[in-house]
Amino acid sequence: MKNLVKGLTLSTALVLGLALTSVAQTTTPAETQKENRERPQLNLTDAQKAQMKANHQSEKANRDKFEASLSADQKAIMKDETLKGKEKMQKLDATLTAGQKSMRKANMESAKKNNDTFKTTLTPEQKEQFEKMKGKMGERMGDKMGDRKGGKGKGGEKPDKTEG
Repeated sequence: MKNLVKGLTLSTALVLGLALTSVAQTTTPAETQKENRERPQLNLTDAQKAQMKANHQSEKANRDKFEASLSADQKAIMKDETLKGKEKMQKLDATLTAGQKSMRKANMESAKKNNDTFKTTLTPEQKEQFEKMKGKMGERMGDKMGDRKGGKGKGGEKPDKTEG
């Protein structure tokens, strides 16, 4: 009788262990599929990827040059996590020299030009996907997008969600 009880207990534990393992394995691919569905792809050509990479490298070089021109106090402002984006930029702006302001403005104009040029290379389908991606990013970022341009998102349109 003891062997029968031990056998049933062991069998039950083995069945439960296998069942739990199979359930854990099946949830991971389902979650991955859901994530892939929610993130649209632009399917860029090699030329578009090369242009995007060149733009990114150029903007990074400009950003690095600007950051290298900052004083220790200015860098402290940039790293201050107690300030929100807009507050941080206002506090930093008050400390920038004329040369730093000029460099920052040139960097922003260059980034906008790169973005506009890149958008002209997109097909209509890619542009549609790009707008969807921007919308989803705006939703994820919440207020951060609303801090720009008087409560408007990057594209100049008012966000769909209004908080308040």
